[in-house]
Amino acid sequence: MRLQSKHDPYDGLLLLGDLIYDTGDAALVEERITTPFAPITSAGARLLPALGNHDYQDGEQKQILEALKRDKSWYAEMVGSVKVIVLDSNQVENNEQRQWLRKVLSQPTPPGTWTIVAMHHPAYSAGAHGSDLAVRKTWSPLFAEFEVPLVLAGHDHDYQRSLPQDGVTYIVSGGGATLRPTGKEDFTAVSTSTLHYLDLHADDEKLVGRAIDPEGAIVDTFTINR
Repeated sequence: MRLQSKHDPYDGLLLLGDLIYDTGDAALVEERITTPFAPITSAGARLLPALGNHDYQDGEQKQILEALKRDKSWYAEMVGSVKVIVLDSNQVENNEQRQWLRKVLSQPTPPGTWTIVAMHHPAYSAGAHGSDLAVRKTWSPLFAEFEVPLVLAGHDHDYQRSLPQDGVTYIVSGGGATLRPTGKEDFTAVSTSTLHYLDLHADDEKLVGRAIDPEGAIVDTFTINR
């Protein structure tokens, strides 16, 4: 990741939850996030964190966000040509969040803009935790209605890419921690228990993703065209 960002600096750095694993101790933000990712953020990448279930464990989720200069656990931000919508899947039943999500998705975007969504709990997963059916029931219809091309999640400690579900590709990218076995379901395109990070590149006509292991080998690649 450091070599990649050195030669082609990233515009954004998405963290898909369980920011402080496994205790949610806000005092560890600098040690676990600020310092390790400084080579990327100091080169200009905007940090976009999502809260995971472990961040709620000690009730310090608000302090974790504040330390990362965020005042809310759901928000939308433009990163280059990509509108990134970050959700708090620990509060999937929160009606305020759902109404906000519909409003943000319904807003027009400039030509050439992509919209992607990021959260912690996956709507589609064949991993140890499996699919979060509350996320699927509550939010996936909105993703389909507003033609969101890509939804990212963590939670399961593996890498997965779904077949398009109602036009939406779902990625699980939780392979930055101790790995767990993963499996396959009828919605699975790729599933592997591999340490990795996900590189995304957007241009006017396509969105290209590459899952890359610590040695730089490609684990998976995909292209979403308009």
